[in-house]
Amino acid sequence: MISRNLRIALIEDNVAWADKHANLEQLSRNLQNVSDGTDIVVLPELFTTGFMVDDNARELAERNTGDTMRYLRDLSRYYNVAFAGSFLASTASQLYNRAFFIEPNDDEIFYDKRHLFTMSGEQNVYNRGVTDAPIFRFRGMNIKLIVCYDLRFPVFCRNVNNSYDVLLVVANWPKVRLNAWKTLLQARAIENECYVCGVNRCGTDPKGLEYALGGSWIIDYKGKIIGQRGTSPIIEADLSPADLSRFREKFPAWRDADNFSMKI
Repeated sequence: MISRNLRIALIEDNVAWADKHANLEQLSRNLQNVSDGTDIVVLPELFTTGFMVDDNARELAERNTGDTMRYLRDLSRYYNVAFAGSFLASTASQLYNRAFFIEPNDDEIFYDKRHLFTMSGEQNVYNRGVTDAPIFRFRGMNIKLIVCYDLRFPVFCRNVNNSYDVLLVVANWPKVRLNAWKTLLQARAIENECYVCGVNRCGTDPKGLEYALGGSWIIDYKGKIIGQRGTSPIIEADLSPADLSRFREKFPAWRDADNFSMKI
């Protein structure tokens, strides 16, 4: 049985550097403008701190039981929406760029970024995740969650036998590489016959790295953009499991995919 549409909202906003309190307050303000009936709100990578790759990261790291996750759990229950994004996490004195999916019923999934961006020195601050990106079901659709640089690796993102319907990509992708970011999002949608939701931050960080305004998109299974930024930082679209199922039956390229195994 095909489920109802899934309503997605991406929030593309500037990130107050190293100021968790300011970023969580900004999220609360933005949520007042998210449409009623929204199912999932997707936030940028490291949305409470910015993409920190220096010694200051350790001072801001927190556990899954810390203030950031508690705040999101409360908001999730209040608005009856799930939240996806990533935060600066610590486990047993190790730091991780940790993605999350928080549901209103208190179910939650965490994933530590597998592909660390070596060109920025991310691997010198964070530990690499040791698991595959998670696939889970929420309100009738199967979802896969990845973080930024993961997007560049198609085998890691491969949708084997339509195991997922929606790929969520949370990122801090600089403006200088905006064309690559957009192209890769559309490529992953086309080759995997799935919806792709890529949310990026905007603004400029203290190191002078600029992030584009309007660099977040919701893309359908044909690579068509169905949601993009206007005057608001909130980007919304409805994802149709019925339309996706019909397309996969009409154009079943997934049936001809090569078999492979991936070592994590």
